[in-house]
Amino acid sequence: MVISEENPITAAGYIRVSQERQVKNGYGLEAQEHDIKRFAEYKGWQPIELYREEGVSGYKRDRPALERLLADAKAGKFDVVVFPSIDRTGRSVKDIIEIDTALRDAGASIVFLREGIDTSTPTGQLFRNIMASVAEFEGRMIYERLSKGRCRKAAAGGYVGGWLPLGYRRGEDGKVAVVPEEAKIVKRIFRWSAEGRRLCWIVGRLNEMAVPTRNGGTWRVSTVQGVLRNRFYTGYIVIEGELVRSQNAAIIPGSLFESAIRKEG
Repeated sequence: MVISEENPITAAGYIRVSQERQVKNGYGLEAQEHDIKRFAEYKGWQPIELYREEGVSGYKRDRPALERLLADAKAGKFDVVVFPSIDRTGRSVKDIIEIDTALRDAGASIVFLREGIDTSTPTGQLFRNIMASVAEFEGRMIYERLSKGRCRKAAAGGYVGGWLPLGYRRGEDGKVAVVPEEAKIVKRIFRWSAEGRRLCWIVGRLNEMAVPTRNGGTWRVSTVQGVLRNRFYTGYIVIEGELVRSQNAAIIPGSLFESAIRKEG
């Protein structure tokens, strides 16, 4: 393709931010967008579109904006793709290489601003792989620190996010408090299950009694199963597959939980 004023180089940008990145250094979408636009203006490229990924982890491969970017690259909508840095592309060496290769196979050049890497050369590809490994290592370290932080917060009785089950509410102090009336319902469900009552029976009984669910709806088998399989009711929380003791009050003893699970299974 002949580049001229009538046929300028067209550039697309990809920006992404996840919770981990915001916690680390606050390099948000606006800052990334500013860097890309300033670089494109300096190069004299015509900006086509900015693909924005908000609150999406770099470990996820099936990202909506990324998929649109790859599809548009195959359609030949732009000549260059600008990434603020390699770790905005992804947090896995394998994914970064695959994304870079897919874009180059589609005829698009790639620019990683922070690293200043040109992946069209063997040397550039080597540096890409090195920096991708660094990005993957850095991401896993951040993830590990956050996980440990959540464990410490849970052990101190703090709310670590996520959906609170029936029987609990978040207090103004950030700790989880028991709702007595809802706790009675939870205890009743576990006792029924431990006595050998079938899930369909429990569902029917709760609906007959007009007992509301956590969201105020009617009970279903899946709703009852969600209660029976939630160890949060025993005063523990599951983080990264590990059982962590939390300071929130237990609604049922562990022995009742185990008995109800055996009968429900």
